[in-house]
Amino acid sequence: MRAGRVAVRATDARATRVDGIRARRGCATRRPTRASTRRARVDLARATSEPGDGLRDALNEARAAPAGVSEEDFANFYKVLNCQTPEEATALVRTMCERGELTEGVVEAALATMRAAEEKNEDEEVLQALRGVFNFLLDAFQQANAPAELTVIDNVVAGLNAMESGADDENAENAVLVKCVSEAGMEVGSFAASVDGFLVAMEEQDEQFTQQVSALRAKGVSQEQEEQIEQLTYMRASAKAQMLCIRDICARVTSA
Repeated sequence: MRAGRVAVRATDARATRVDGIRARRGCATRRPTRASTRRARVDLARATSEPGDGLRDALNEARAAPAGVSEEDFANFYKVLNCQTPEEATALVRTMCERGELTEGVVEAALATMRAAEEKNEDEEVLQALRGVFNFLLDAFQQANAPAELTVIDNVVAGLNAMESGADDENAENAVLVKCVSEAGMEVGSFAASVDGFLVAMEEQDEQFTQQVSALRAKGVSQEQEEQIEQLTYMRASAKAQMLCIRDICARVTSA
């Protein structure tokens, strides 16, 4: 099996939020997909219109929780929420990343606000806006904190995808991996160890994801939720298959 022929990138194994399944943070094997970023920006457009009373009420409700989230984190989150356009929000978040201001606390502030609105049964338009901002900030935070090895993995997958259809022999695949790893200033052995670590983390995430899905289904899920779950399951399986293929290529290179 060839890693580059899997439709989903290896780094797309992040646990995206389905209603009832919390998006997990801080794991090295998750980075935003282009599709998820587009979805976040669509919902972000809703949030960057003039904030209504529902958004303000949700923010006020969230300010008391959770522990460990500072007023500065909430202030930075509110700056994003008050942006007038998605472009303005994107520029602001980029600046926050450069200044080290896009912290886990900012993402937690967005999550707390979203949960407060959900608990109050706010209008669906308000909930969609807050979910969009949360997903947008989560994606940006994960991307800003992604290990260098994930960039190498992306480059390896891109290189394999760019290979000619008849040039899928093992030597060609080995050359792609060695080139990408070398250009990043890494050794194949240490890179392979990181890949092994990512696979361990993905196994743990899969177990937790399965448990969350089982609990959610036991309560009953909508057709939309079921479709989201099926999509996430496929994405996770495809991403894992890609990572396993890259591990196999690493093994070939190190044993040569």
